[in-house]
Amino acid sequence: MSFLAEALIVRGRKSAESLRGKLAASFEKISYARVRVESRSKDDNFDRVDDLRSRNGVALVRSYCTMPDDRFQRWVDASSAVGAVEAFMIPLVQGLGRFDCHLINEDARSAALNQEQSSSLHESTRLTDRLTLSYFWVLAAYELVRTLDRRWRTGATTLPDESGNRVAALKRRMERLRIPSAKMETARRFPTDNAIAYPTISRDFGLAWHVAQDTYISRRELSDQLLDFLADLKKRQTQKKT
Repeated sequence: MSFLAEALIVRGRKSAESLRGKLAASFEKISYARVRVESRSKDDNFDRVDDLRSRNGVALVRSYCTMPDDRFQRWVDASSAVGAVEAFMIPLVQGLGRFDCHLINEDARSAALNQEQSSSLHESTRLTDRLTLSYFWVLAAYELVRTLDRRWRTGATTLPDESGNRVAALKRRMERLRIPSAKMETARRFPTDNAIAYPTISRDFGLAWHVAQDTYISRRELSDQLLDFLADLKKRQTQKKT
């Protein structure tokens, strides 16, 4: 197992038995313990929390690890929404969508492995790759959202008010993960958060980060929210034209 993969799971424990035990405990902790995970409610309030021990909470989280066959097509369709802002954003969004689908497949494949398989050298390398690619995905997605938010705020781009408010909320949501991940310091908006977002793994979420006590943010959650935002923006643009 690579050093990064071992550090990811056990943060310094050296024995293989401790590694396997920590991995199993991590699955149990995130999947079934009383964990609060912020998610967007119907009114786009990102501060609502769900108790994952509840039946509805578990059902919601488990849905993150399923991917309809047309997910990449949804990214392609939604990418045209940013064309009115900057044409170069279209291939960027489609690239984010392609890697999003790849990472979802990797999360699902990894979750199906048994303990012996997941502890192999080959899988530890794939885990390291998945962590690194997920990290890059978050940084790239954040820059896209930050640019949309800045252009809307400065008046360089016209967005419906609801879309502008929604992209601002998504930017704040991503900041909570991006700042401790990239700068290794606490986001100003969340002074009680961890200075470092520690990665972890869940059979429900796929790859996620521990940002505060009992609070985790998954990459899949952010990708769902970004895709939903872009699809809704395109819908509003189409309605305005007609």
